[in-house]
Amino acid sequence: MRSSATAEKVVSSDTSARRRVLIPLAVLAIIFSLQLLAGLAPRYVERYYSLKLFPQLARVFAFARFFSFSLAEILSALLLSAFILWLAWLARRLRLRRTQARRILLSTFARSLWLACFGVASFLLVFGLNYQRQPLAETFGLERREPAVPEIEAISREVVESINRDYAESGASVEGERGSRMPLTPAQLYEVLEAAYEREPLLQGSASVAGVSPKPIYLSGLLSRFGISGVYSPFTGEANYNAIQTECDLPFTVAHEMAHQRGFAREDEANFIAFLVCTKASHPFVRYSGYLNALRVLGVLRRLAPERYREIVAAIGEGPRADLKARALFWSRYSGRLSDFGQGINHVYLKVNGVRSGVKNYNEAVWLIIGYYLKQTADAARAAD
Repeated sequence: MRSSATAEKVVSSDTSARRRVLIPLAVLAIIFSLQLLAGLAPRYVERYYSLKLFPQLARVFAFARFFSFSLAEILSALLLSAFILWLAWLARRLRLRRTQARRILLSTFARSLWLACFGVASFLLVFGLNYQRQPLAETFGLERREPAVPEIEAISREVVESINRDYAESGASVEGERGSRMPLTPAQLYEVLEAAYEREPLLQGSASVAGVSPKPIYLSGLLSRFGISGVYSPFTGEANYNAIQTECDLPFTVAHEMAHQRGFAREDEANFIAFLVCTKASHPFVRYSGYLNALRVLGVLRRLAPERYREIVAAIGEGPRADLKARALFWSRYSGRLSDFGQGINHVYLKVNGVRSGVKNYNEAVWLIIGYYLKQTADAARAAD
């Protein structure tokens, strides 16, 4: 009798444990299914979430504007510390209750799954559904085709000429291995970028208004080791950036994170908006930073017309060349296992959010930039007719 009762108790306990795990797993599956369904209706996501609900939520989570430092950085440090303490507590509990280890681990796993459900659902509500919004190329009516050789040559020449012109107008000069110094204070940079965002006609009606000024990360050295130039925190509404990266890239990086802040989640689109805003800015150094990061169009020229590529690359001025070398040197110093790990985590994060190309999505901004120039050319031709 006792043996039978004990067996029934064990079976009942196992069934209960499985149920405690399966229920949150099912909830998590439902959440991801809803995300997939949202991806099938990007226009509805654009209309009802990105343009209506997200701006309201962004205002609610804009309380970080009351802090001069990065609240997200502080909260991340506290959460990491709490996680380490929790692991130590769990290890001690398992050591003291070895006979109950299986039950403790199952219970911990079930609670972790419920926490994951809450975290994923909260992220999708606060920001994540923006990954499923209508593609920017469609919203802005950009050309989506392979450029002809004369077209990509003209675009590449304009980018290089703009780099040289704006660099000269900015009065910047190279200072050792750090490259050119930015002739703006952080506050002045934010003001210039905010004004450029407000003036850009393509963004009118398609972007929310940011409520928190961009903030530098105190532990920027650690950020560099993970290969990260900036990060947006949706739960604090903060556009955070790596403060020790080469200064020729600072305006572009800050503008990129400000694009995330306004609801543009995909990396190629944030890069394109950063290019658009920087190159329309009132200060030449900010414009220079935008065009310098548009040099990726030369990769298309190199593939289609290698001889033209060599000719146009040779026209890049000495100052910009020094900045490009300084950028490469800076990131090479921080390359290693941590940067590979950081890129791997980011790759998985983007794939989970529906970005099929993962971290390659950053470089896909080249097609948006080319599409923008092709649209400008087509619009000018129609106006002339």
